[in-house]
Amino acid sequence: MAKSKRGGSRPGSGRKPSNPEGKTALVTATVPEELIAKLDELAEQRAWTRSAAVTEAIRRLVKTAKRKG
Repeated sequence: MAKSKRGGSRPGSGRKPSNPEGKTALVTATVPEELIAKLDELAEQRAWTRSAAVTEAIRRLVKTAKRKG
């Protein structure tokens, strides 16, 4: 069987990552409904998805924790 000259990976080909920080992971958490309502309201004000709002909250928590040492 002859090897095809088509296909295969090429540098720069394929879907570009949607997140510049790298791969994402699914996180499941139990959160009070009132807090979720506030999060959704904040996300809507900033035109974010709920996921983006949670990501930003985690990012800020980690940054604050690093400063406190």
